[in-house]
Amino acid sequence: MAGGATTANMDDTFVAALFESRILLELRPALTSRSFIRWGPTGNSTAFSFSLLGDPGPSGAMTQGTDFTSVTDITTSVQTATASEVGILTTVSDVLIKVSLLDALSTASAILTRSTKEKWETDVAGIADNFSSVTTAASTLGTQDLLAAISAIEQRDAATGPLVAYLHPKQTGELRSEIAATSALKTAAEGGVPMQAVTGETDGRGYFGNLFGVDIYQTSQVASSSSLRQGSVFVSGQCIGGYELWGPRIETERRASLRGFYVVSSADYGLVGVETTNRGQMLKSAA
Repeated sequence: MAGGATTANMDDTFVAALFESRILLELRPALTSRSFIRWGPTGNSTAFSFSLLGDPGPSGAMTQGTDFTSVTDITTSVQTATASEVGILTTVSDVLIKVSLLDALSTASAILTRSTKEKWETDVAGIADNFSSVTTAASTLGTQDLLAAISAIEQRDAATGPLVAYLHPKQTGELRSEIAATSALKTAAEGGVPMQAVTGETDGRGYFGNLFGVDIYQTSQVASSSSLRQGSVFVSGQCIGGYELWGPRIETERRASLRGFYVVSSADYGLVGVETTNRGQMLKSAA
C-alpha cells in the first residue's frame, strides 16, 4: 500500500527548507596593518610628497692655513603619493528588505566595505613587492633566510627603525614548521610565533607574530612570480608612504524609481614606495 498523507501529497503544508538569520561570510585575503605605513597629513591637495635627504658623503682632509673652497651639494629627492578614488556599488530592493531574514542593507554595506578593504591590501602588496635587493630561499622559507634578509638591511646601515615582514601564509607556515621541529634553544624559545593556526575573519588573520624582533604580517595578497612567493622585510614607517583623503565609508541613497537603495562603498587614497633601495629586502621562497 502506498500514498496517503505524505510530504509528496501535502507539500503545501510545510516550509520547503528552514533558514537561519546568520550567514557564513565570504572568504577574503587577510588584512595586515596600517601601522607600518608612513602617512602624510591630509591637506588641500590630492597628493603628498615624501622627502628624502641625499648623502653628501664623509668629510675630507683640510690643510691648516689654506682656505677651504670646495662646496659640497646637499640634495633631496621626493616620492609622491597621489590619492584617487576606489569603490564598489550595489542595489538593494525594497522587496528584499521586506522579506529577508537578514538585515539586507547592513549585510550589503558590510560586504562592500570588505571589498574596499581588500582593494587597499592589494595596493599595499603591490608596493611591498618592489624592493631592489633580494634574499631567495633555496626552497622553503626558513629562519636562516629571514635572518639573512635582516642582516642585508643592517649591512647597508639601513636598519633605521623597527623591521616588519610582509609574507605569504605559505611562507609563515614554513617558518612555523621549522620552529616546531628545531632543537635550537634560541629559536625554540621564541614565544612570538604561534604554533596553532592563525584563525579569524578578514581582519583577524593578518598579524602572524614576532620573530627575532620583527613583526610578521601575512596575507595571500603577497605576489608570486617565476614560481616564487614575493615576501619582503622592511623598516616600518619609512618604506611605504600613504596619503588618504578618506578611508572606507558606506553611503546609501534612496531611489524611488528603483524601489530600493543604492549602496556605495568608497575610499580615496594613494600609496608610494618612499625608500625601496636600502631599507627593504625582498624575501622570496618557492611558491
